[in-house]
Amino acid sequence: MDWTTPVSTLIGALVGVGSTLLSESVRARRDRGNQSHQLRRQLYARYLEALTSTDSDLQLLAVREEVPVAEADLRAAWRGHSLLALHYEVGLVAPPPVTGAADTAYRALRAARNALGAAGSATGGSGTPDGHPGAAGPQDVRGGYVDALAALRAAMRADVGDGRG
Repeated sequence: MDWTTPVSTLIGALVGVGSTLLSESVRARRDRGNQSHQLRRQLYARYLEALTSTDSDLQLLAVREEVPVAEADLRAAWRGHSLLALHYEVGLVAPPPVTGAADTAYRALRAARNALGAAGSATGGSGTPDGHPGAAGPQDVRGGYVDALAALRAAMRADVGDGRG
């Protein structure tokens, strides 16, 4: 009995199935990478939006209200854009350079918020909120936030590409 025909057919089937499985595996991995990239890109946009909107609300309070701003107004502005939830989500999804920059920006914005609530109250109008001499008003603290936000955007661009070309 001649075994070459069935053996050749079996080897051909194994090669065909193996190559199909390999190509499907490569395609699935590429699709997962694209989905992850899109997820991070959308999350970064939402986080930047929340940071910017919260900052805008805080600035509006600083213009409209007498400094120090009431704690309830500060809390309402802080909680209005799901900033903390997005901050945690960035911490779960983003690589370490982006997570570190996001944490720095979050802390800098929180310091600006705290300065709005403490300006003039703990120091009698001059010095830092903890009683040290020197200027640490809301605008002084906000400069750190602006710098941290620029660093965050740079880290995010490095992670997902700048999309400019």
